[in-house]
Amino acid sequence: MKHTSRGYTLLESLIVLGLVAGMLFIGTTVNAPKVSVTRWTASFDARWQQVRLTAQTRQQVAVVDFQATGISFNGQKLAYPRGYLNQKPQKIRVLATGYVAPTTVILTQQMHTIKIIFSLGGGAYRIVQT
Repeated sequence: MKHTSRGYTLLESLIVLGLVAGMLFIGTTVNAPKVSVTRWTASFDARWQQVRLTAQTRQQVAVVDFQATGISFNGQKLAYPRGYLNQKPQKIRVLATGYVAPTTVILTQQMHTIKIIFSLGGGAYRIVQT
C-alpha cells in the first residue's frame, strides 16, 4: 500500500512566504513618501499658526525664512520632506495683524512639487501637491 502526502513541502511553503513578504515590502515602500509629506504638512501647519499667533499677540512682525533645505520659524528649524528642495529661497513677513502678502513657495523633488500658496492675505494658505 502506497502512502501519499497531501500537504505542502517545506520548499513550497518558503517560496510562498517569500513572495508574500516581497509583495508587502513593495506595497509599504510605495506609500512611504506620502506619509512623510503628510507629517511634514501637519508640522508646518502647527508652526505656522504659532508664528501668526505670536506676531498678533506681541504686536510685532515675524519673519519666516524659506531656505533651500528647510524653514526657519523664529529660529526653530523645520526640514522639508525627504528629497524636497526650495530652488528660490525667500522670506515671508507676518505682520502684527497676521497679514501675509500673497506669494507662493515651491518645493521640488525630481518630478514632484509641493506648492505652499499664501493667497488670502490673512495668513491663510493652501498646499497643493503634484
